Amino acid sequence: MTLALAALAPALHGCAQIAGLEDREVIPVLTIASNQAEPRGIALDEEAIYWTNGRSDGAQGSSTGGALRMQIKDDPAVIDLLAPSSEAPAIIALDATHIYWSSTDTGFEGECEGGSGQRDKLWRLPKEGQFPAAGGELLWGSCGAVEELALNADNVYSARPSADRITWIPKAGGNRKDLTEGGEPFGVAADGARVYWTNHEQKKIFVDDTSDSAPGEPLLPELDEAPGLLALDEANLYWLTQSGVMRYPRSGGDVPVRLLEGLSSPPTGLAAHGDYLYVTVKAAGSVHRVRKDGTAEPEVIASGQGGPTGIAADRTGAYWTNSDSGEIVRFTDE
Repeated sequence: MTLALAALAPALHGCAQIAGLEDREVIPVLTIASNQAEPRGIALDEEAIYWTNGRSDGAQGSSTGGALRMQIKDDPAVIDLLAPSSEAPAIIALDATHIYWSSTDTGFEGECEGGSGQRDKLWRLPKEGQFPAAGGELLWGSCGAVEELALNADNVYSARPSADRITWIPKAGGNRKDLTEGGEPFGVAADGARVYWTNHEQKKIFVDDTSDSAPGEPLLPELDEAPGLLALDEANLYWLTQSGVMRYPRSGGDVPVRLLEGLSSPPTGLAAHGDYLYVTVKAAGSVHRVRKDGTAEPEVIASGQGGPTGIAADRTGAYWTNSDSGEIVRFTDE
């Protein structure tokens, strides 16, 4: 036990008691992977942590593109899921059988604005396979990078603010389609047939019951601050603003509640699990935990981080990417 604690000590930041050991401290914030090159998006399942690197660190034998990586929980080994290419992965999402991610081709030289190039792409890769794989299954390629992904049982939805649209494609295969066009849809979330998205330009949040042919309509038509990334649970929607986090009931008919405010810089990542929301603020180097019901003051669970960006949470803790310092970090207070 002493050797194990000594080995972990350099990667610990914070303070909490270890069960069964009096007067011994270990922080609930632990760096679980380092020497990553601009890690961005992150996602979790029961067994593993998955993340994207925006640049190649050379470990794959390439100085271009980025990396798609995985780490089995409680195992320090980092596994490359893809062979080297010019693609730089960004946003990532999971279902029971597949990994979905967006990328930008760093070698793209054609015209994109107003053109038909395939600079920005959406991919899929089975979780069960031989790694590193030669490549993923290309779902679509276009111009307009993905800022957030949402999955339901049948479809994959992509928020693409620079293309002014929410794009979706069936998991079973087929052509991509646009759920909506116009504005700057930064956030998207899906639950069954209901799909929600934020419109940054118009300061609105929309909902569409995709089981019928009616177009989406504003759930919240006039917001004080432009909404960004979006999360949901059974009861509520949560979204980022330039200075904090808001909550609104999915059933509607209420006033949005401010759960976190006064941030020194715009928040960059949002995750929901259990009773809490987790928020990263890249420029400030901080990670916050907020009770969904607003019954307690928000907590800063980590400070002095190296550019915290993407974040995900489950029963084993909250995990985030430090894109500046090249780290994957875990927080747990259990």
